Amino acid sequence: MPTVILNQRIIRPLLLFGFALSFVIFYLYVAYRPPIALYADLFEAETKESKALLHNEIGNKYVKFKQLQGAGFNNQAQEIMLYHHLALQTSRIYVYQPLIWRPRGEDATVPLSAFMRGLTEGAISESVFDEVCPPDEVQHVNLRIEDTDQWKHAIEILSRKHRCIVVDDKVFTWNFLSSSGIHAIWPGFQGYIRHHFKWSDNVLAIVNRTETTLNLRPQSAPDSAPGAPYIALHLRRGDFEDHCKFLAATHEGFTTWATLPLLQPAVLPPALDTYNATTVLAHCFPALRRVLGAISAHARARPHLRALHVLHDGAWDHPGVFLAFYKLAEALTNAPWAEAEGWTGGPMTSVTQSADVPVKRGEYDFAVCVDVELAARAEVFVGNGYSSLSTQVVALRLGRGGKVDDITLY
Repeated sequence: MPTVILNQRIIRPLLLFGFALSFVIFYLYVAYRPPIALYADLFEAETKESKALLHNEIGNKYVKFKQLQGAGFNNQAQEIMLYHHLALQTSRIYVYQPLIWRPRGEDATVPLSAFMRGLTEGAISESVFDEVCPPDEVQHVNLRIEDTDQWKHAIEILSRKHRCIVVDDKVFTWNFLSSSGIHAIWPGFQGYIRHHFKWSDNVLAIVNRTETTLNLRPQSAPDSAPGAPYIALHLRRGDFEDHCKFLAATHEGFTTWATLPLLQPAVLPPALDTYNATTVLAHCFPALRRVLGAISAHARARPHLRALHVLHDGAWDHPGVFLAFYKLAEALTNAPWAEAEGWTGGPMTSVTQSADVPVKRGEYDFAVCVDVELAARAEVFVGNGYSSLSTQVVALRLGRGGKVDDITLY
């Protein structure tokens, strides 16, 4: 009899734990399940709009690129935006493709218009490309050259008379995106952001809901509007530490727009020296005291800024990111610390994070876009020059008329 009682004492908690774990897994599956019906409707709408464009536009030229697939959202987004801009610069209709999405640990095809609506307007989906450009009418080209004149060369080739072009090689390699060759693109790309970039309604609805829920006021809003002006911080940690060590060993510098000469005053000292691994690591994977220093400089100069929103990549497999966030929050809301730092307006009164964004069931795919837009709307942005998310934020801010003084790259 004692043995039976002992077994029951062991089995019951195990059963309860098993039921609880099953419930959590089921809840997460349901919560993170993509909006399949929405995606199906958007794919159908993309095809319908593309066919209407084909019938109404005669004599157009088209270009389809070899697209990066399965990488992080901002890596894909920055390449797609550059391709779209390149198509417009050469008077061609851009042939857009779905995003290959991996946030659920699998390759999933999702409609581009679910995320970035502006890139699908006046463009056509690859689903109708064969209708307007039969295979025997397509000219296949390679555009990549190992030269900083890559953009000029691509424009020259795509400006030729061929009506339908398919680009078979990757145009924007990592080496080019971190080189001075991208600087020549910026003046035109700044205008491209202003006139052609647009988030989807799905993304904007969550952004607006988040501002209300977290009491955040965008920089463009009048002072009388509800909410608090805020600093946005991109805390890139997660799996970045090993990557940063690799970048230090291979002497890599900042990526894309963080390399622009006009942004060099925004770089937190010491200056980046790619031949000095210590400075590479300091910028790529900074100590928390360095991040605090970047925030403190803005808070000291702007006593009215006492709200901070932190974008981060914390997840169940990267719990250390949450620990870093809470350490930052503890310091920034500490009155004696703020006083010692020379903050005349007192410590932070609100510190929120990506995990606080009020996403609903079926909206988790859009969370990274929400992070980017919240940072683009902030009064001040503190980010990482090695991160595609940070550089995407920088591009959106400057493209919308923002100032370099409101940016720090730690």
